[in-house]
Amino acid sequence: MWAAIAAAVLVVAGGGTAAGLTLMHHATPEAAATTPPPATSAAASAASSPSASATTQASPSASAGVPIGPGGWTYPKPIDQSAYSNDQATISAVSCVSAATCFAVDSDGDVLASTATNSWQVADTANGSNLTDISCASATFCAATDESGNVVMLSGGTWTSPIGIDSGTQLNGVSCPTSSFCVAVDNDGQGFTYTGSATNWARTTIDPNQDELNSVSCPSTTFCVAVDSSGNEYTYNGSSWAAAQNINSDNSLSQVSCSSASFCVAIDGNADVAVLTGGSWSSGTLSQTATSVSCPSDGYCVAVDQNGGALVYQQGNWSSETKVDGNNSFKSVSCAQPNQCAATDQYDNVMYYTSGG
Repeated sequence: MWAAIAAAVLVVAGGGTAAGLTLMHHATPEAAATTPPPATSAAASAASSPSASATTQASPSASAGVPIGPGGWTYPKPIDQSAYSNDQATISAVSCVSAATCFAVDSDGDVLASTATNSWQVADTANGSNLTDISCASATFCAATDESGNVVMLSGGTWTSPIGIDSGTQLNGVSCPTSSFCVAVDNDGQGFTYTGSATNWARTTIDPNQDELNSVSCPSTTFCVAVDSSGNEYTYNGSSWAAAQNINSDNSLSQVSCSSASFCVAIDGNADVAVLTGGSWSSGTLSQTATSVSCPSDGYCVAVDQNGGALVYQQGNWSSETKVDGNNSFKSVSCAQPNQCAATDQYDNVMYYTSGG
């Protein structure tokens, strides 16, 4: 119930639209509904959840008028409730190019966009398949992947129709450091590289064992890291992919985020974490099981977990967990730069990390 109360407080916050950034090729954009999902057993208790009447610190952006909650995070705001109400569609990924300019994709095949904190609208719809990931190099260029081997791209102000690049196979992740270079990975060990032609993604075998590649991160056109279901990482040097290096004792790695060729973080579903620094990977354990991680600069990351918490990595250490979303499980987090992140949860709420806490 607290999420509904908090949503009522926040519904007056934020302004602007995403229309200046994205145009729907299927239909006229409609504003994302703001009705919160029905209360469930996963909802936070009053003891562990922010209250609408709780005292909040001033927002770093006074004009935004958005209350700040625990640890520098805003309170949950529902942004995709039409899809959630229809069939419990969930937001699967978010990608931010600035503190407020973000894009998200859901399991109904919709793309949502924002240009102001807590102001989202549907930018593209009717893609017909579960969208699994999105990566945006700028406010005018994005690529999103789906479970049917398609990509949907934003270029020149228009979203394309689904483009088949991997027939019959699910694409799990995509990373676009520039508007002329992206890499997507699938659940059969294959990678696909975009170099300017939307209909011509070059296929390459990354994992000869055909393990599922769960995530890829490319901070530049000459460096990428992909991770698989056997705890391996694969590094791209601008021309080819290196052989597997096991960095997680054969446990499935769920996501990787790299800020440069010198720094990456990979997570799994067992609270394990691997960090690349100084050319080598080291392993560690988090206090909670992270569901998503984003590293916008060397030595700095934000991770969100399955219990509504967030952790920050800096100066070589992880912070303790800060509860920011009751007991709801986070789905995705994206940081445009340190202290500027957006995260989504299992009920299609968004929260922003707006300060150092």
